[in-house]
Amino acid sequence: MTRAVFFLPLAGLIAFVGYLGFQRGQLPSETEIINRYAAAYLQSAPEGAMLTDCAATTHPDAAVRMVINCVHPSGVTTTYFVGARGEALPQPQGPSA
Repeated sequence: MTRAVFFLPLAGLIAFVGYLGFQRGQLPSETEIINRYAAAYLQSAPEGAMLTDCAATTHPDAAVRMVINCVHPSGVTTTYFVGARGEALPQPQGPSA
């Protein structure tokens, strides 16, 4: 048997892992982020909540990619602050006086 027979499976595995790493490194789209947080809202919101209760806007702080506001028909508002890679952020503090 030649050496190629032994190293071809290893080379295939390395190529596959490289492809997976490349895919994981991609930034999620705005739609994917909004859908993820809208699904989280549905799990925690009271009865009557819908996906269409949520909308996203930009934020003046460059560290915050978007702000997702979900307004329940009863008037309760849930706000999510999202970072550049789709991660949840704490509410930013206002300017200090």
